[in-house]
Amino acid sequence: MKMTIKDVARMANVSISTVSRVINNSQTVNSEIRKRVQDVLEATQFRPNAIARTLVKNDTSLIGVLLPAIKNNVFDDMVEGINQVAHLYGFDVIIALSGGDEDSEIHYYNMFREMQASGIIISVSEIRDALFALIEAAGIPCILVGRDFRDQSIPSVHVDNITAAFEAVTYLIQQGHQDIAMLQGPTGDISVGNQRFLGYEQALKTAHLPVRAERVLESGFSVEDGITSMRKLYHSGPLPSAVFCATDRIAIGAMNFLAENGVKVPEQVSFLGFDDIDMATIIRPKLSTVRYSASELGMVAARNLIKLIRGEELAAVHWSISHQLEIRDSITKHRVS
Repeated sequence: MKMTIKDVARMANVSISTVSRVINNSQTVNSEIRKRVQDVLEATQFRPNAIARTLVKNDTSLIGVLLPAIKNNVFDDMVEGINQVAHLYGFDVIIALSGGDEDSEIHYYNMFREMQASGIIISVSEIRDALFALIEAAGIPCILVGRDFRDQSIPSVHVDNITAAFEAVTYLIQQGHQDIAMLQGPTGDISVGNQRFLGYEQALKTAHLPVRAERVLESGFSVEDGITSMRKLYHSGPLPSAVFCATDRIAIGAMNFLAENGVKVPEQVSFLGFDDIDMATIIRPKLSTVRYSASELGMVAARNLIKLIRGEELAAVHWSISHQLEIRDSITKHRVS
């Protein structure tokens, strides 16, 4: 059975608060009692739980991170960036995964409140009214990560999805592509998928090309979703000459589906993704994509959250990190025969 601080207190014949003061090196404990507690700690090899220890101090130095999932490079790298900065400033990080479910988001946000988290980083493709109201009412320092939240009062860090998508689709147009489909991802009004669609739409309109509803397919963000969406596009009529995908994972699934059905990439259909995950350079042909640093997203979020926790003034309320097109082998010039 795992040793607890209560067990240590009982064995040393002192109160739990006395054990806590010894653990935290308080000078208010006399030397005899301190030695008695330290002897028990050494004999039992007790290591205090970080949350339990800091709750006693009423200063958790704890950052909660709420994510929809952690099964791709984007979230992995973002958490790594958060951890680097948090640990540099003496903060511990706890991660909760909501699965994108609204009730779960609220549950885990309340859990962080009960833990007395110093601050919370939330990565969501869209923030729903109930969670937004909760964040505003709670008053805990909070940073949003993921999409452009400049219409919200809560500080945020994001990639400029609209501009990046506009540049990506414009590049395809410059390569001679006019029939360009998009596998969009989830389509809430303020979601990442919708923002990337807006960039796609703007690029076509700027080039005086039609935005055809049948060329835009909603999907999830996974490889499996890419397969499903590409299957629908494949069976809906002639294939487009190029496909812009809201994530690399969608693109990889779509490219695999075409390969299994004898369609050559990029000779018959060019592809351009978004995120530059590790698999983008492993799949063949190598995937062209929008590249940005998810680690930088996490680092910027953590730095500014810690400023909020310390009561420091922020230089801005919303930050956009840089992006660039990474052109590889999945795009070829389109020539009308």
